[in-house]
Amino acid sequence: MKDELSEDQGFTQKIEHILEVNLEDENFGVSNLASEIGLSRSQLYRKLQDATGKSTSQFIREYRLKRAMEMLKKNQFTAAEIAYRVGFSSPTYFNTCFHNFFGYPPGEVKYQNTAAPPKKTVSKKLLSIVPIIILIVLIVFNEKFKKKGDGTSSIEKSIAIMPFENDSPNNENQYFCNGIMTGIREHLTKIPDFTIASRRSTEKFRNKQISVKAIANELDVNYLIEGRVQRIGNQAIISAELINVKEDKVVWSESYDEDVSEIFAVQADVIQSIAGKLETAMSPALKTELSKQPTQDKLAYEYFLKGEEYRFKAYRPFQKNKVWLELLDKAKEQYKHAIRRDSLYSSAYIGLATTTFEQYGNYVGEDNKLEEVLQLTNKAIELNPNFALAYLIRGDYFSLIHEDDKAIIEYEKSLKIYPNNIGALQNLIRVYKRKNNFKEAVLTLKRLEKFSRSRGQLMGLYTNYLEFYRTLENHQMVDYYFDKIFKLQTVPRFRRDRVYSFIQSMRYDEALAYVNKTLVKDNQQRNALLGMLYLYKQDFERGEKYWKKCYNQVEKEGINSLASRMVYWGYGMCLIRLGEIEKGRELLRRQVTLFNNLLNSKQSIDKPVSYYQLFFIYGSLGDIEKSNEYIDKFEAVNGWLFWNFISYIKADLDTGIFEGDLSYLKASMTRGEKTFKEAQDIIRPYLPSTPPE
Repeated sequence: MKDELSEDQGFTQKIEHILEVNLEDENFGVSNLASEIGLSRSQLYRKLQDATGKSTSQFIREYRLKRAMEMLKKNQFTAAEIAYRVGFSSPTYFNTCFHNFFGYPPGEVKYQNTAAPPKKTVSKKLLSIVPIIILIVLIVFNEKFKKKGDGTSSIEKSIAIMPFENDSPNNENQYFCNGIMTGIREHLTKIPDFTIASRRSTEKFRNKQISVKAIANELDVNYLIEGRVQRIGNQAIISAELINVKEDKVVWSESYDEDVSEIFAVQADVIQSIAGKLETAMSPALKTELSKQPTQDKLAYEYFLKGEEYRFKAYRPFQKNKVWLELLDKAKEQYKHAIRRDSLYSSAYIGLATTTFEQYGNYVGEDNKLEEVLQLTNKAIELNPNFALAYLIRGDYFSLIHEDDKAIIEYEKSLKIYPNNIGALQNLIRVYKRKNNFKEAVLTLKRLEKFSRSRGQLMGLYTNYLEFYRTLENHQMVDYYFDKIFKLQTVPRFRRDRVYSFIQSMRYDEALAYVNKTLVKDNQQRNALLGMLYLYKQDFERGEKYWKKCYNQVEKEGINSLASRMVYWGYGMCLIRLGEIEKGRELLRRQVTLFNNLLNSKQSIDKPVSYYQLFFIYGSLGDIEKSNEYIDKFEAVNGWLFWNFISYIKADLDTGIFEGDLSYLKASMTRGEKTFKEAQDIIRPYLPSTPPE
């Protein structure tokens, strides 16, 4: 008596029977199979995942290939004929799929079962040259390894998801098209083996006729994903393909004709297929996430996608503040519509939380609504306890309001779900440093290094390295990592921290040359930095010229850069040195008011910086008691370890413009230098002192 089939076996046999009946139909795909078996696409996907661990399209493709193997072994038809008989529309694509699945092309099937040739003995002559071969291999490997370490070679599984083309008759459906593309991208970033180019880096190629190889070369990737979306009412026709740029061939492609409600299943199928093609394992967390449908309300999903699109368009560096805020408000409104439609839609709460954080995280004012971020993330986590992004945003929230212990807990929760979360690791390093826990900070840096592969990720990694070397006052290694960053830049971009590192080592002329070369636009940041550098050089006339320009811009535009926050101090100090004492002191008093407003707000403000500046300003105003009060506050929050203030204060003292209680300052500095040395002793064993050969 035959054993009864298990439920899973019965289910897969039923599917195989349907596939066999439709074997030659090249158009018979996922949608047709779901319809034949009486399930939705998402239901079919989940049942097959549970039964076989395979996506629907993968199961179909592999069944066709196994049937092809049976036919090839019988040697009744050519490989091209068999390709059509098992439902492949292209013999070339069939050959590629067959080779990828079985490890050899269809033409070699007849040779696979022949007897193996007799073994040959290895001659002594051959054995004598083996060490030479090994040496050559090691040399070649070492060269490749060094190149990879420089971040100049391509990563094996680096992917750019290109803007999907909108084939819909209605151009307004572009947000829907972009949403599908973004969903695929965000899931792929959660696979540690993959390096995914940012959406902003790929957007510049939208609607441009540029070769695949040129795009891949500029983005430093080996694979491209291209796609098209046609939306008519509630029906969406989606096609996508994965291109191996080096071999100039399509390694996977699929078309879907689905109801909008099945888009999540489509995205899951794409992710599974690409991971399978690139022989990459997915974490249990991602598999679970892909098997769930975030919302069953089509309209809620529509609103969510519109919110995502508005939030992406709100890019502050290139927009006026008013435009930026209007786009954020539009995004928030769409997320709220989504929540009204589906109060259990956790992604909509996180979209609203992220937008709220972006809007109020750098906002000074009475009506700051930053606390809404915590309420929204709490709701999202209540609905989905494994929502990694929710924990990341909570970490950012607690970090912003300086509740660092809580921030660390949230970041680690996020990393437990997705260990390759670059943003969480980078922020965790910053929080540990702020807590002066340098051992955990540098160990987290090593975790970050494990997952940093793309150009942008490497630049972030090198920035963290150079910050540690600034703490060590190792200017050679600081310059080394800045050089590595600049080599990775496709377009030269200004780095404010490069200026500050020059100030730290008192190389003011190099700093001036760098600012003049990279900041050509006459704006607040340029004028503030030039004014600051001439102040350090004690060229007060030139310093006053640039600070005055910055002051006029601030009066007209409001403060729009971190450097121009110091405008009243810089302008005032120059005027005092040029003899306009009362006018200069009035500006210093305005700077005091600004810093007090910042300290009393919920804005992201570093207290050590504000305390130090208030100490300096009160000294210049002659209020020595108040000045010493702020150096005490500065020391109480471990300011000497923040931003390597020992070096900056030495630079300030070198200018001769400090007018406070020098003996009180030096007593505090002595204690600070001791703490600073202790931090250096913790960091130094983990980092080499000189660049690699």
